[in-house]
Amino acid sequence: MTDNKNVALIQGTPVSLASKIAWLDSYPMAWTPKAALDTEEVPSPIQYVVEIGDKGVAEVEAGLEAYKKLGLNQDSVNRDTFPLPTLEAQLEQACHDIHQGPGFAIIRGLDPNSYTAEENVTIFLAVASHIADMRGVQDKRGNMITHVTDAATWTTPHELRHGIHTTTGLAWHTDMSVNILGLHVRAMAESGGDTFVASASTIFKELESSYPQSLKALQQPDWPIQISGSPPRYILAPLLQVFNGAVVISVDPGRLGLHPVTAEAGLGSFIPDLTSSQRKALSILSELASKHRLRLDTKPGDMVFINNLGLLHARDAYVDRKTGPRRHLVRLWLCNSKLAWDLPESMRAPWDAAFGDIEFPGNIERKYPAFPARKYKQPRYTAGSAAFIIDDDDDVNSNNT
Repeated sequence: MTDNKNVALIQGTPVSLASKIAWLDSYPMAWTPKAALDTEEVPSPIQYVVEIGDKGVAEVEAGLEAYKKLGLNQDSVNRDTFPLPTLEAQLEQACHDIHQGPGFAIIRGLDPNSYTAEENVTIFLAVASHIADMRGVQDKRGNMITHVTDAATWTTPHELRHGIHTTTGLAWHTDMSVNILGLHVRAMAESGGDTFVASASTIFKELESSYPQSLKALQQPDWPIQISGSPPRYILAPLLQVFNGAVVISVDPGRLGLHPVTAEAGLGSFIPDLTSSQRKALSILSELASKHRLRLDTKPGDMVFINNLGLLHARDAYVDRKTGPRRHLVRLWLCNSKLAWDLPESMRAPWDAAFGDIEFPGNIERKYPAFPARKYKQPRYTAGSAAFIIDDDDDVNSNNT
């Protein structure tokens, strides 16, 4: 910690890469969108959809009824209290693919319209617990899930909300240092709203060959990332590192530099803005992610699991139906304690905020709201992902409590 109590300088050293990237040529997570196409040119495309079938659905439903009889709350859902022996092999393979394969998997076969909102949360937690044993808290109020939607009852203007609570597109980002991003697709938009992923390893290769200065900039531990606190605080950290044989990325453009609301309030004048070289590097990173993006072909009921340290994700804008259900995803932050990638110390602060006992003491109740709040509480700071919350009083589900 420096003399300025509002900034923590996290040390990290950029890696000399010229002799260290040959392994990426055969690295399964260094894919291109073409690798997912089922064509003559790609005889073995990426298989990322896991169909659980009728037997799998029956097992989940039997497990749900058995869990209800236990009288436990949703925070107690785990692979012991909600076993899925028939699906175990499929879920283990999906877990392997997330950590050591292409970096993502979709579990398909459950119809969310067949269950109540509370049952859908329980089922999502159950399946997710067979992917990862740790769940991260998403704000300091104890919310363990976030509803990603634009609820019909919300009247707060879009420009005063987090991006995930609007119909606008979301720029390329990660949910900063979370190991696995879990998304349960409750309902789709009438048009748009697609989720895209891009491999950080593939982007890394092109940065190294064509944009070495921007790659160096992304690795420098001098990116100002605003975090929670009053007055506002920030850390200095890299956005991209090679660590223990993996390309690790942690970036959310909405957290970088001085937030406009902080500036307008006359607070945080000590928080540095991004340099021209940083802005250029961030722009190139986004361009390459768009170049190498893969659209995830999702359907209602899908449970999407993304290696959030190895892949970037984004969303395009969408239009909701005038009547009927609106686009609605439920978000989990997950970590598999056995298979999780190691994080360099320079990138651990957001991880500690979500999974560490220091930031989230055990006496705070963990909450699993089944619905989005009826009224939207305007956050002090807005950002696209509502990840790694800036304001201590912010609520990812906008409950007026």
